[in-house]
Amino acid sequence: MSKKIAIYYGTMTGNSEALAREILDNAQDAGWDAAIYNLADVASADLATNAPNAIYIVSTWGDGEPPSDAINFFEDLAAASVDLSAAKHAVFGLGDSNYEQFCKFATDLDARLSELGSSAVLDVAKGDVSFELDFAKWKPKALAAFGE
Repeated sequence: MSKKIAIYYGTMTGNSEALAREILDNAQDAGWDAAIYNLADVASADLATNAPNAIYIVSTWGDGEPPSDAINFFEDLAAASVDLSAAKHAVFGLGDSNYEQFCKFATDLDARLSELGSSAVLDVAKGDVSFELDFAKWKPKALAAFGE
C-alpha cells in the first residue's frame, strides 16, 4: 500500500483550493507523501504518474460545468485513454443545491475516472453553499478510505 496521495482542486472562488490545502495538511500530518495540484496545471496523463491515490475537490459553475481552471483538464480527460486501473480516488464537490445541476462536475469527474479504471473509495460527497460541516465530516473518512 502506497502512502503517496495527490490532491487535486478546481475552483472558481478559491473555496476548493482552501479545502484542498486543508486536507493536504491533514494528510501530511498523518504521514502521507502528499502533493497538491491545480487542475489547470494537470493533463490526464499525469493522473497515472502523480500518485496511485487521489482526492479531487472541485466546484461546479454555471449550469453544471467545471470551474474555469478545470475546463481544459476535463476536456482532456473526456478524450483520454489513460489507464487508471491502479488508481483509487475520492471526490468532494462544492455547489449550490438551488441549482438543478448541483455538484454535476464532481459527479461527472467521478464517473469519468471510474470509466478509465480508477476505483472510487467513497461515493461522491457534495457540499452545499455552507459546506464547512459537510467537508469536516468527509475529510477523515476520505483519508481513512485509502487505508494505512
